Amino acid sequence: MIDYFKGIYGINLLFRVHGSALYKGSLVGLLSVLIFLAISLQWNNHGRERDLEDDLEHPYGVGVLVSGVTFLIIFRANYGYQRYWEACGALQNFMSKWMDATMSVSVFHLQNKHYDGARPPSFFDHDELNKLNLTRARKRRGEKNNASERRLKSVVDCEKNIYDCEKKRVTESFGRASEAFNVNSIQGNTNGRRPTPPSPHRKNTPNGVTDGYWGIIPPTPDKASSAILQRTTLNSKYFPSSQCPNENFACRPNNKTPPLFLQELAHLSSLACAVALSTLRNDIEGSESVLDIYIPGSPWPVSDPDKLPKHIRREFQHRFHICSIIRHWLGNDRLPHHRSKYNAARPLLILGGVSDSEIQFLQKARGPHAKAQLALGWLTEFLIREHLQGSLGEVHAAVLSSLMRSLSDGMLFYNQARQIMYIPFPFPHAQLSAFFTVLMVVAVPFLMDQYTNVLWIGSLISFLTVTCLVGLHEVARELENPFRNVPNEIPLCTLQAVYNEALVTMFSGYNPDSFWDPDMYQGALEAMALGKVYQKNDVEESAIEQILEMPTLTESTVQLATKESSPEKRKRVSFAAEVETNSDVTKELREVLAKQALEIEELVQLLDKEESNQDSSGIDSLSSSFSEQIDEKKST
Repeated sequence: MIDYFKGIYGINLLFRVHGSALYKGSLVGLLSVLIFLAISLQWNNHGRERDLEDDLEHPYGVGVLVSGVTFLIIFRANYGYQRYWEACGALQNFMSKWMDATMSVSVFHLQNKHYDGARPPSFFDHDELNKLNLTRARKRRGEKNNASERRLKSVVDCEKNIYDCEKKRVTESFGRASEAFNVNSIQGNTNGRRPTPPSPHRKNTPNGVTDGYWGIIPPTPDKASSAILQRTTLNSKYFPSSQCPNENFACRPNNKTPPLFLQELAHLSSLACAVALSTLRNDIEGSESVLDIYIPGSPWPVSDPDKLPKHIRREFQHRFHICSIIRHWLGNDRLPHHRSKYNAARPLLILGGVSDSEIQFLQKARGPHAKAQLALGWLTEFLIREHLQGSLGEVHAAVLSSLMRSLSDGMLFYNQARQIMYIPFPFPHAQLSAFFTVLMVVAVPFLMDQYTNVLWIGSLISFLTVTCLVGLHEVARELENPFRNVPNEIPLCTLQAVYNEALVTMFSGYNPDSFWDPDMYQGALEAMALGKVYQKNDVEESAIEQILEMPTLTESTVQLATKESSPEKRKRVSFAAEVETNSDVTKELREVLAKQALEIEELVQLLDKEESNQDSSGIDSLSSSFSEQIDEKKST
């Protein structure tokens, strides 16, 4: 594929010769100019005066012919354009389907029991933390408060400064940890009756608890709990590349590699895609399709063959560039042996390479469809075998069937692309277009000879008209088969490299921000609960103090207490303490006050019963007994 830059008015495109339909059509346009000159200088000068009506009664007859041929060529160019984009869509669809199925399998694999200790903590297991009103919003490193001053940075820029930024963030975050949770701010002021006890939460609680941002917990013993430290340690063991910020996910620090299941899954998926693409660009029976190993992180393969290194171009192009252009104009570069040289010089790369046994089995499969089906069968068999052994965790069979359907849909789109590759444009239409295109090389100069008497005008119009018609015909021929018409083919090598890099991301493991430490926020939750207990005790003591401040019980006092113990008054007492708190604390206070009101009512009834049998002195003794019970209740 020729990758071009859209310069001013597209003038820069005029200087590309190799793969150009313009220059290929201009050769035929020059031939039409010679024919026009021959007609004008030789045929019209054999003793006859220049007279348009002597040669052609009316020139519009040739114009009708030119119009009909134009429609014929444009019709073929239109269908060639449709075949090109249909091939591109089918190619992207089958690669997308296989990639989706592969990535889903890798995600299911991370949920099996072997990763129980390495998985991030679950929100389901810590639902009580929702009471802290935390959020999972992320803040960019170095982000300023003013939104107009924000500048998005690339991932590479963030990775270069990850150590300094993380150190600064941790220092600022944990330096204000003592102010992260103040129970007074949560429960309201206690009016000075009793100071709120110190918060029992950890001193290294992140500041993100208050500002709504949760950052990744540094996996160090002084910053994280033992549970989260164990999780991050196991995660770095299974996915070592996640600890290397400046490397790709396929790096091997200290010779540590990702799980073998993911390595085999990536290899089989890459192999299936490479075999499918190789059968699309190579339809020569008995010709070999070269496969090689892909190194993650290597430069992208160039899409334009003319931009390849010189030593690679030597394998399929002539040493002189002009000779390669002439070969392309004559169509010699489309011959089978030239195409085989080009395919060998640009192999399709596979993660993990390809073994001799795999090559032997692929060679035994006869036909492009058989080879692609064999490679896909290896991938499908691997998924089923590992699923039955538990490698995909507790995945339901219905979910697995959707993965199989994705693989099947990918093969369907592959066959659509194969259809465009295998079935050419219909021969009758192609033959008719070729015949009338050649006819226009002679008809247009004859028509121009009837229209104009000026040689340079006739020559120019003949050249432009024939170049346009032949150029459109060449565009149609180039677009009819977008898999093998070099250099205007689809860049299969580049697409395979993109597919491989997407597979490498499976080695990353879990989201790095998922390793939050629930123990750090558990301390804040305990502080909130403890604040509720102390506030409840303050309210109880306030109610008891009001009772103790009552004068010595007399008959009128007892009657007043009896009135206060009525249901209407008890309802008022239960709402006496107006404390700004949440609904749970209010409910607890109501229950405590209602219970105390019932106890007071029982004591009043006891006084009424004893009043009939005792004199006034007995009332004083009973009052002292009541005071003792109140003191006992207070101590309780």
